[in-house]
Amino acid sequence: MVRLMKKWVIVRFVTIFLIFIPIPLILSGVYIYRNEVNMLITNNTNKNLQLTEQIAKKIDDNILRHILTASSITNENSTYNGPQSIIDRVNILRTLTNEADRLALRQQIDSDLNYLFNYTIDLTGITFVYKDNQYYSFNNRYAFEPSPIKLSSWYQEMVRNNEHLRVLGKVNDSLFSNVHSDEQSLAIATLVNNPNHQYTEDNEVELIFITFKDTAFEKEFFGLQLSQVGRLDILSESGDIVYSKDDQVEPIKKSMHFFTNNYGWQIYKSNKDQLLMTYYTVPSTRWKVINTTSLNELTQNINQVISVVVTAFSFILLVFMIVFFTSIYRTLLRPIHKLIHHMSSLEENNFKGRLQLSGYDEVAKLYKKFNKMVEHINLLILRIDREKDEKLQLELQALQYQVNPHFLLNTLNSISMMADIYGAQHIKKMTTSLSTLLVNTLSKGGMHTPLEEEFNTLSSYADIMKLRYGDRFEVILVIEPSAQELYILRLLLQPLVENSILHGMGDIYKKLNIHVNAKRNGPNLELSVNDDGVGMTKSQIETLLKHHNEKNSGFNHIGIHNVNKRIKLNFGEEYGLEIYSDEESGTQMKLILPAITRDMITSAEGDIHV
Repeated sequence: MVRLMKKWVIVRFVTIFLIFIPIPLILSGVYIYRNEVNMLITNNTNKNLQLTEQIAKKIDDNILRHILTASSITNENSTYNGPQSIIDRVNILRTLTNEADRLALRQQIDSDLNYLFNYTIDLTGITFVYKDNQYYSFNNRYAFEPSPIKLSSWYQEMVRNNEHLRVLGKVNDSLFSNVHSDEQSLAIATLVNNPNHQYTEDNEVELIFITFKDTAFEKEFFGLQLSQVGRLDILSESGDIVYSKDDQVEPIKKSMHFFTNNYGWQIYKSNKDQLLMTYYTVPSTRWKVINTTSLNELTQNINQVISVVVTAFSFILLVFMIVFFTSIYRTLLRPIHKLIHHMSSLEENNFKGRLQLSGYDEVAKLYKKFNKMVEHINLLILRIDREKDEKLQLELQALQYQVNPHFLLNTLNSISMMADIYGAQHIKKMTTSLSTLLVNTLSKGGMHTPLEEEFNTLSSYADIMKLRYGDRFEVILVIEPSAQELYILRLLLQPLVENSILHGMGDIYKKLNIHVNAKRNGPNLELSVNDDGVGMTKSQIETLLKHHNEKNSGFNHIGIHNVNKRIKLNFGEEYGLEIYSDEESGTQMKLILPAITRDMITSAEGDIHV
């Protein structure tokens, strides 16, 4: 039976070991791996977005410059050859018959064109096409054939839409020349319209065709490393290639419908690989500058590190399990069984017992910790008992005058009757008020009292003090309806009113007004005692709150410090007394208490359920 139990314990321990060590490590490793991959993708995406933005903006700047220059051919006057524009001179060229004049005008035209395009070395040709398919070329590499241009879809769209200028992107040189070549150029086409948007003469220019090297944009991203792996392509909005180092752009073309925004990124599945694509749109042409990175290539280094770590971890785990489980019974299970046996011998809830058992070092430390825990619990119990005793002593101090209450009350009643017989009404009023004050403050239901009864106590106390001081002060008591049914600790307000009477009166010709108010504010009860007396200094306020007045000669020995401490002991540090005062401007005392109702007071009168 014992062997079966031990085998069951070992099986359970092995299961727990697998659940809490290898499996969490594996899950943590998977989480870390995915997090690292995501971080790598995020960093790569952010970097490539920034760089594609730089490239797109540089390309846009160049295109805008080319567009501006192309527009200058038709709009601007000659720089230094007269008031006519270049297009006017090209039109005049067709009308000249004198060869010397034609040569001079051609030199002027070529000079102006060189001046306009001196900012770039990528220009490969400018062709002015007349309506009758004649042309004038500048700096062209090959002989130009204008007829195929008018058959092009882009040309027909420009004419149909009355479009002035279009950036065509990359075109084959062989399309518009009689030379068969694989070379390509970047082209800009401009339709030359008169104010009526019609071509009136056959010898007038209707189209300007400008070409640049197809590598014109390479210098914009030359030297920029988009990522350690990947490629860069520029495609038009319709998917035509503007720039690409090879023809392997089909996966990119298939994903063009995802590029709906001006910039962004997209993961596209292609065969067994996933492609991370970041793109940015060239504003003037709507071309897409696209960086494509293979996720397999991007994460290759991480995968290699993970492979090494997994192999090493598997080997170490195997060795550890062999060594650990061959010695676990001798080093752990047997001492644990002994510990369980001795712990079960302790009586339930008997914190006086101590473990006295020798064994392995680990078990001895466990016994020591257990004994310290028992001692700590005993100390906590003693501490709670002390706090309860201190709390009880404070309440006893608050009610310490209650010695033989029936004797005092009977004596006061006798004095009141004798005063009535002899007509001493002021003595009768004093004894009656004192009797009421004593009755309301005697213990008759615990340390809590209804708020209304506490205010009655204050009224009686004020009557007694008026017999001593006359009309030098007035106490105004106000309980808002929301606070009528609430309870408070006994004798909280009387010390505050007594402080205002004894220390607030100054000028004998000025009447002291004391306002005592009670209102409910959500879960709290707010009590205020405000007077318009002589006030107090900050040092006097600190003395009242921090020092217990052992020489109090008033109605009882409960001082301001005692009131504040009683509140915090009963309800917590968030409650208590606040005093605000300046000399010659009166004193405001505010008590913050929990709003206690009758059903919240326990029968033991010690704990309030707030």
